[in-house]
Amino acid sequence: MDNEKDLTYSAAIEQVMLANGYFAPLKIIYREIGKYKNMAKIKGKTPDMTIQERVQRDKRFTRVGLGVYALTEFLYKLPQQTAAPKNAEIISRRHAEIQGMLLEIGNNNKEVENTYTNDKKYIFNGKTLGNLATLAAVPLFTYEKIIKKSVTFTDVIWFNNRGFPTRVFEVEHSTDFRDGFIKFMELQDFITEFYCIAAAERRDKFEREKEKNAFKPIAERLKFRTYDDVEADYNHLWNAHI
Repeated sequence: MDNEKDLTYSAAIEQVMLANGYFAPLKIIYREIGKYKNMAKIKGKTPDMTIQERVQRDKRFTRVGLGVYALTEFLYKLPQQTAAPKNAEIISRRHAEIQGMLLEIGNNNKEVENTYTNDKKYIFNGKTLGNLATLAAVPLFTYEKIIKKSVTFTDVIWFNNRGFPTRVFEVEHSTDFRDGFIKFMELQDFITEFYCIAAAERRDKFEREKEKNAFKPIAERLKFRTYDDVEADYNHLWNAHI
């Protein structure tokens, strides 16, 4: 690396955030910092620990999510939503909120290497989902036709360090769960867990659809979680981690 580009940790972190829309999850910082700092020269503490120390202690950075930091100077540039949404927008925001939490939880899971969402323009607490996810596109872990036809339209996917999907999430506010199950069926040959996230009162509907013969191959892997479950997991991690 050119010595002119061998920045300090804080300066390199700044560059990663600028390139990612003024904020970045730690996983993206870990991955991208080598573009601005010669990591081969690092001795002593592991780079990840040093990065964590910088984002927590340097006033140039502000915590804006679960393991997500932004440039303090540019907080005003983070995307904002209107104050009084209409009914349809309320539903959309709730969908984005749950997806954002799932992305941040995944990004802070040591068994998860990467995260993906199809809804890149949605906003969660001032952060676009596309910049929270560590992947912009689904990797070619199987036939391209399966990815293009179905997988790429999934709400949230967690990938392991071998590039395979370990958990797939569909946020179901009012649909009958069938579309989500059909997407899951495309992944039945992989060791993948399938989650539907919805309001608690929709559990019975989920169970009825789950029992249909068409979805028998994946029935035992279909899991239901409520919005409150996801929020509880998110809040627990928020209070326990950086």
